[in-house]
Amino acid sequence: MTGPEAPATSEGPTAPETLTAQPDTRRASSGAQPDTRRTSSGAPPASPEARAALLEAHAALTGLRVPESVTLDPAGGRVACVLPLADAGPVAHVLDLARAGAPVPVPEAPERWHALTRWLPDGRLLLASGEGPDLDHVEVRAGDGLTPVWRVRADGEIEDLVAGDDGTVLVRTADPGSERDGSHLGLRVHDGSDPFVRTPGGRLRRLAWAAVGDARLRPIPVEGLTVWEADWRDGVALAVTSADETPGGYYRPRLDLIDRETGATRTLLRTTWQLSRPRLAPGGRAAVVVEGLSIVSGRIIHVDLVTGETTTLAAVDDVTDLGWLDGNTLWFTGWSGTGTHGGTLTADGRTLTRWTAWGTLGGRDGQPSLSVDRTGTLAAAVWETAGQPPEIAVADVAGGEWRQVTGLNDDLAWLAVHQEEVTWTGPDGLAVQGLLLTRREPAPPAGPYGQADPDGSEARPGPAPLVVIAHGGPTWLWSSAFAPAESGQLALPLAHAGAAVLLPNPRGSSGRGQDYARRVIGHVGEEDLDDVLAGVDHLVAAGVADPGRMAVLGLSYGGYLSAWAVTRTGRFRAAVVMSGVADWLSFANASNLAHGYDPLYHGGADIATSEGRDFLAARSPVCHAAKVTTPTLILHGAEDRTTPVGQAEELYRAWSAAGVQTQLVVYPREGHELTEPGHRRDAAERVLGWLAGNGVL
Repeated sequence: MTGPEAPATSEGPTAPETLTAQPDTRRASSGAQPDTRRTSSGAPPASPEARAALLEAHAALTGLRVPESVTLDPAGGRVACVLPLADAGPVAHVLDLARAGAPVPVPEAPERWHALTRWLPDGRLLLASGEGPDLDHVEVRAGDGLTPVWRVRADGEIEDLVAGDDGTVLVRTADPGSERDGSHLGLRVHDGSDPFVRTPGGRLRRLAWAAVGDARLRPIPVEGLTVWEADWRDGVALAVTSADETPGGYYRPRLDLIDRETGATRTLLRTTWQLSRPRLAPGGRAAVVVEGLSIVSGRIIHVDLVTGETTTLAAVDDVTDLGWLDGNTLWFTGWSGTGTHGGTLTADGRTLTRWTAWGTLGGRDGQPSLSVDRTGTLAAAVWETAGQPPEIAVADVAGGEWRQVTGLNDDLAWLAVHQEEVTWTGPDGLAVQGLLLTRREPAPPAGPYGQADPDGSEARPGPAPLVVIAHGGPTWLWSSAFAPAESGQLALPLAHAGAAVLLPNPRGSSGRGQDYARRVIGHVGEEDLDDVLAGVDHLVAAGVADPGRMAVLGLSYGGYLSAWAVTRTGRFRAAVVMSGVADWLSFANASNLAHGYDPLYHGGADIATSEGRDFLAARSPVCHAAKVTTPTLILHGAEDRTTPVGQAEELYRAWSAAGVQTQLVVYPREGHELTEPGHRRDAAERVLGWLAGNGVL
């Protein structure tokens, strides 16, 4: 249910709403029994040094500058991106690869916000702009100074731009009031209507197009469909669509060819899985799309547009982005274990080159993505590793040897902590991987692609407090990154505070192929939680973790897994639930993912049947509150539409009624993840206080 961490924004000083319930000391201990190993050494409050280290690291991360919408110009000499200006919004920047230095902001921009930088085939810069965060203009800049030469208004908020080879532009917009999923903060697109009125099919994602220089955009009259993604070539759109306009509809997609004049559709593919990255081949005889699960990381499907035949290109998996080098060759990139991979393959699925790298390629929706020059040899992206903060980087498309070309975050390199990939065995013998972060910093960081700690590295210290952070999704992952972003970017600061931080990728995660990802379907909270707990046992047995000082936390599905974990075990001294699901029964109608996400992951369980309701209740934390003994902090955004704040209210009421020590903190204006700097700081301080006050740190 979530993906990348959202960038911080600045808003007013409204304080979060806080409710606190103290434990009932008269409670019988018939619920989840504490693990006997929990009674190890006494657990004093966090030392002043640990507290200072965590807060210093968290504060330093607010200065991290991560380029967005990185795009390489067709000639391969310039990279455009979006970066925030001091005391202003995000603005397009351009980096000349032939000159040393930082990306330079485009002129005449401080009063406008920019996003979605792209290049036209002739080297002019294309972007979306607006007066503030509402992006409602398409803009082209040209000349040595990249001054505006064309600006046209769009109806709705611009979510994507696609440059055609013929001087045209395809624009995808969202109507005011449209719903966004958790990867996009779970907030509605701004709509000032009063009252706010909804009718089925009334708030769509739409397509329009124009030739650069036209006075207006021309709507493509697609009836009764919302468009989630689209490609554009020779006046034809290839789109992922659904009849349901809410994010739940994304889980029941189709792949359509759309005529720009009439809006007539030709459906090429229907699937019970999800679709992403539609791409039309040069010449118009073929197309490809990625088929996967939820936050799509999957297999390539090739469509012959003449015969209509579809073929799965099974040679590569966990693909998140791809493109055509010519009519017969594709490039691709995606996840591989806790790292990334990429390369080239033929249109019939034969792998030509494949590289792997231990690190994270940033891109659209937090997934690995590339921008490739017209020769198909050079690619640009954002690249980071455990020891290198995120920067613009370039590499050979076929080779994947990433070279950072900016130094935006050089002053933050001191924040790097030791990071290694760890492997353990689930209860049924399945190999499970994750990342372990610790304050100790031997060099080089350990990794799965040949990197390893030298034999002479310093000895591991004694058992440390363990904090387990479960990722969202569940089909998502932890990848090796400088400062893993999810859950408020707390992993790295917690390591600075002296904790061993486990970032597990249990079954259901990306990076291990579709079979691994689909193992969670119909088994939410079952074997995937067993995998996480087996990882905890592995670290305790290895002497890494102190069994008496352990906590679990997570965001979105990770928040659910944290709440669910403490109904199953008492081994954790504290839990933190961020934007989590507490009740699958109410989620089934209240979430903007309803009727899509939940029937998929719950194996078709139907809330309209008694069997379906029993199935959902059996996996809902609120139905098992009597088993809980673990103090639980609950953090939630007031405007979250993906896991509505009612989920947090239910969890708080269930826990407090059962006598569990708990606190609910609701942040105004926030969605599925916290973005306002003051709120992020407040959450970090509360998490630190909760873990320290309950004997973990």
